[in-house]
Amino acid sequence: MDIQSLREAFDRSVSLRVLGSDAGLAHRVARLIEPDPEAGEVTSGVLGTASRERADAYIVAIGTPLDSDARRALSDLSLGEIPVIVVQTEAAAGMLVLGIPDERVVTLGVAEGDHLVRDRLFRALVHAAPDVMLSAGRRHPLLREPVAEHLIRDTSRVNAQFAALSSLPANIPLVGGLVGDMADMLVLTKNQVLLLFKLAGLYGRDLALGRHLIVEVMPVVGGAFVWRSTARALVGLLPSLLGLVPKTLVAYTGTFVVGQSARYYYRFGRKPPPELMRELRAEGSRLARETLARLQRR
Repeated sequence: MDIQSLREAFDRSVSLRVLGSDAGLAHRVARLIEPDPEAGEVTSGVLGTASRERADAYIVAIGTPLDSDARRALSDLSLGEIPVIVVQTEAAAGMLVLGIPDERVVTLGVAEGDHLVRDRLFRALVHAAPDVMLSAGRRHPLLREPVAEHLIRDTSRVNAQFAALSSLPANIPLVGGLVGDMADMLVLTKNQVLLLFKLAGLYGRDLALGRHLIVEVMPVVGGAFVWRSTARALVGLLPSLLGLVPKTLVAYTGTFVVGQSARYYYRFGRKPPPELMRELRAEGSRLARETLARLQRR
């Protein structure tokens, strides 16, 4: 695992640029991300060909019809490589926004509280620019929880997909099952350990401590590791085709519980209480079944 590159990703400065159809709307959306106007990494301006500054992600706020310069600027942004999120008021919701996927368009309701809009905006930002959001989440507390949730769910999904694929070699006589189980154990564990490092960095820990961070958090997540290993050993006794589904469910749920346990520890400085652990296992199992259903439809 390249921990040095991960450290650099957390340490790099991040520029989030909010460009609005008017200055007031741009300022309001910028403050949803960072309430402190002196923070400097979240800036706002009016959308137009002469107003755009270089950024790691753009948030375009639309509340009124755009003039020709603004439309041209939005078109240029949509064709570029830098992620773009559109926040539109209800009055502008009927406007045609070309080149921006629906999942990157957020509607700003007149009667909605900021926390509701912020939740949708942050989820869109994290999915559109996950690498940028590592550093942004470390630096901006409001972004931290959505980024942590995305990291945990994304790693859980990846591990579930790999568990399903690693079950296929079990159909090869003699060595297939051994190869699949070894690859499974190595890759899933590596992904979980990398998730622990990402969560540690997100909550302000120094990744230069390396092994110390793992030793510190292991009493918190160790139970989930043991639970996953035991469950997978029992599942391994099943024929390969019968074991594919439970292996996938265990991979997702185990990763989810490991990530959420570490997240709680880094956030509050203590182990999650037993009742919360039960809730996490139940939630992980529910999300695992949803993920498996999506995989089966492909």
